[in-house]
Amino acid sequence: MRRFYPGITLFKLAGATLVLVAHALLIPSMVAMDLPPLASFLMLEGRVVVPCFYVVSGFLLYKGWSHASKPGAYVRKYWLRIAAVYAVFCLLFAAEFNVPALLQDGLGLSNLILQAKILVMAVFVNGPLLQLWFIPPLLFGSVAAYWLLNRLSFKMILIMLAVLYGVVQLAAGSLLSFTGMGQVDNASLPGFLWTGATRYLGFGLTFVVMGALMAKYEEQFLRMNVRLVAVLAIGATAAETVLLTTLAPWSDAYKLTFAMLPNTALLFYGVLRIRNATITAHHRLLNLFSIVTFVGHIPLMRLNKILFGWGGSLDLVLWQQVLQSLLTFAECAALTLLLYRRSRKSGLSGERAASPGDVEAAAGMSSDPMIGAKRQTRTSAGMTANKFEG
Repeated sequence: MRRFYPGITLFKLAGATLVLVAHALLIPSMVAMDLPPLASFLMLEGRVVVPCFYVVSGFLLYKGWSHASKPGAYVRKYWLRIAAVYAVFCLLFAAEFNVPALLQDGLGLSNLILQAKILVMAVFVNGPLLQLWFIPPLLFGSVAAYWLLNRLSFKMILIMLAVLYGVVQLAAGSLLSFTGMGQVDNASLPGFLWTGATRYLGFGLTFVVMGALMAKYEEQFLRMNVRLVAVLAIGATAAETVLLTTLAPWSDAYKLTFAMLPNTALLFYGVLRIRNATITAHHRLLNLFSIVTFVGHIPLMRLNKILFGWGGSLDLVLWQQVLQSLLTFAECAALTLLLYRRSRKSGLSGERAASPGDVEAAAGMSSDPMIGAKRQTRTSAGMTANKFEG
């Protein structure tokens, strides 16, 4: 088994940076633009970064549990580490929004119900921060992937994923125009259920399991006829875009398409094919930067707005959006270097501090699938066997 996947490190680096730029510059700029339906649907088809992040997570998770002495314990530890970090952000959200609202408006039944709804939406659907909606579907997909790959055949898993992904298309995909779900209020119960189905089944379950299957059958996946798949993917993307543009009005409710499946597979195929010695040599630093950028860019952007007296992202002019992007990127880089050097200094002094490798394993973002798996291989006397340096 390959120990490192430089392409995964590079993809996470590019993806985290793209998320930062999207939130600071691209999305605010596009909101002010009136894009034609064709451009909107083409951009929808190109949204393969998020599905590919789920594929990467499923891929590395399978590589980890399949080489752990206790696979179930590995998955449980993986799940609990991510959930613990996520819970901290949920508590901060409650302290910032729910607690002040309860203190200001009282503990009446109506206000308690309202704050409970807000907290449930933040924890299970929207995330306590804009980008953290990604986490609950990941946790769900991780458990589902482990359960399915240990109990069902490859064929049965594919059938189940195809059916569920097709059903989700009725809520937020290519079949949306047939149901009219795009007009449903997300704050209502049907809207909550459809949004949850889209994120948990359409994103989390489908693509995490897809990544785990690619890990299990990695050699077969890398031997596929990529040219044929590329032709089919391009054809499917073009046909689906033409049909949607012709038959359906554009709506922000569109999140998924059928063509995302082959497009994501092609992107991940390219990711696995990348070889680069420089990335391998610095993978811990690069992985740490990806995590810091993904998790920390929204709080840093909010801090910058306070320091500069800026309004919301939609109120900034272009030069402010560009400055926000560059400044936040620099802050993420500085914070990464600070954490990295501190962990190295602690390691040299003999202290057992949280290393970048530990952070990567906790976040499920390490491009070394043996991080965590090797750490589970210990003797009863507590001596570590075959421990990787990471």
